[in-house]
Amino acid sequence: MRRISSTLFFVFALFLPFNLATAQDLDQEGEYGIDWGGYLFGVKGGLSLGNQDWSGLETELLIGYHGDLYFESIPSQGRFSFYGQLGYHTRGSKISRRRGITFNGGQVTLPSDDFRFYNVSLGLGAKSVFGYSRLGDFYYILGLRADYNVKTNLSDYDILEQTAGTSFRLNYPLDSPDFIKDITYGASFGAGVLFPISEKLGGTVELQGHPDFSFQYESGEIDNVIDGSGTLRTLPARAIRNFTIEISFGLRFLRKWTYVD
Repeated sequence: MRRISSTLFFVFALFLPFNLATAQDLDQEGEYGIDWGGYLFGVKGGLSLGNQDWSGLETELLIGYHGDLYFESIPSQGRFSFYGQLGYHTRGSKISRRRGITFNGGQVTLPSDDFRFYNVSLGLGAKSVFGYSRLGDFYYILGLRADYNVKTNLSDYDILEQTAGTSFRLNYPLDSPDFIKDITYGASFGAGVLFPISEKLGGTVELQGHPDFSFQYESGEIDNVIDGSGTLRTLPARAIRNFTIEISFGLRFLRKWTYVD
């Protein structure tokens, strides 16, 4: 199934040169969004704040990153457009410093632990302009996503090697393909502003939320686990769902066409 991400990138790359060539047809004139419609493409990326809903355990925001390539339709005589995008996104969460107990009964302060899921994300949705100003055009965003997990950092917390004196980590998710979900899906919503840079180039700033509907990780109870002190324990069931906030800065490559009456 890990061929899926490579296939998606291949399809996107296949169509990109065609659109790049088309976007350079600048010999014609017309008024964007009034005299003509069509489509455009662009790139965007920025910072992510990830959080996760863990069953029975509280987590905090994790700083990550993301980047996307996207296509977008251009409305003629309207404010409504459709988009499709493909990108690389960090999902996850963090647990702040906690106190652990050593074999000698002493206490130590543990460093923060973060849990990162690196996903290829395919999104489809719509945008609608709701306001105009000297700064630019303001728009809403609403869409659906499907994510494919490429890798995680869960092996950093292997309970067989790293729980000595830190039994709290037995509550952490395991680096197992039986529990890590390859595919997740969810929604995207937010708002942004589009501002002109030149006749051929526009800039965007977007703020979006990405809640998942499905679990990124799910496991039942695991019996007879030996913790760092040699005691047998039963690990509780664990279900993890992603929620990510992203701020993106992007460039849109525009076309200029003649309107033929």
